[in-house]
Amino acid sequence: MATSNPLQPSAPGKCIKCASKVPIICFFTNLTLAIFKMSVGWLTYSRSLFADGIHSLCDVIGSIGVIISLKIAGKAPDEDYPYGRGKAEFISSTFVYLILFVMSVLILWSSVKHIIQGDLKTPNILSLYSAVISVFANLIIFRLAMCAGTAVNSPAIIADANENKADMISSAAVVVGVAGCHLGYIYSDALAAIMVGLIIMHTAVTLGWKAIKHLVDTSIPEESIRLINGKILTVEQVKQVSYIKSRRTGHSYHVDVEIVISALLPVREGDAIAQAVKDRIMSISNKISNVVVITTCEEPNAKEKAKFEHSKSKRMAFSG
Repeated sequence: MATSNPLQPSAPGKCIKCASKVPIICFFTNLTLAIFKMSVGWLTYSRSLFADGIHSLCDVIGSIGVIISLKIAGKAPDEDYPYGRGKAEFISSTFVYLILFVMSVLILWSSVKHIIQGDLKTPNILSLYSAVISVFANLIIFRLAMCAGTAVNSPAIIADANENKADMISSAAVVVGVAGCHLGYIYSDALAAIMVGLIIMHTAVTLGWKAIKHLVDTSIPEESIRLINGKILTVEQVKQVSYIKSRRTGHSYHVDVEIVISALLPVREGDAIAQAVKDRIMSISNKISNVVVITTCEEPNAKEKAKFEHSKSKRMAFSG
């Protein structure tokens, strides 16, 4: 299955400006929805809407984490953090999904307990209208945050967007549950609350696992590695590419490459070739924040045919 290329062209200035405002917008929207749904859910005896309000409250905590992580990740590299602080975004994402997982367990436990005890009431019709409002509000915020997060390649903003997507789906489950109660299915609101808990849990587990994986250095997909290899081989005097290694830190990538040049070239020319290779790679995307180029000399009798190897260690080998 083809992997999408993360090395897209530079994000327009308006996207960068929008991305800086999105976490604040998500914070206030989620806070308003949390207070609104929890209040209405409590007053109208809708367990599913109240659970959905708790979900939005978790989103508020997540938005705070995103705002803090973006501030940390935005700091320039220094002696203590030569690769920057981009992984703060993945730490934030993991924290967000951990909170969602805990809340999903509590919602499921509470809903199942009330079903067993037979503590069931038909919610007021107002809870249904409130859930409909939540669906559309979360849809708008999801599309806004996903657009901005994708444009600037920010895992934290994308995590925020996915929270609102899960909230939108859970609000839709509330609509079905409350409507079912008014059609005579007394258990439907409590079952909708269970559905909300399962939706939150699914989001927390699947997306949380992705965030955890990125806490360990992950490589650029093979498709992008091939693109970088092609750019390197356009530089004159480069005989072959020994390897390309990459690591993701937040929304940017660091790339290490080793190239082979003729042993007959003077040192100064070798340095110029290495700089040309670095410039070619950096020109691919603004998401590549640093490139280290190592040059080695070609063996006098080396006549290997071109080949491409991709090992499990993510070491990309080229010969030619």
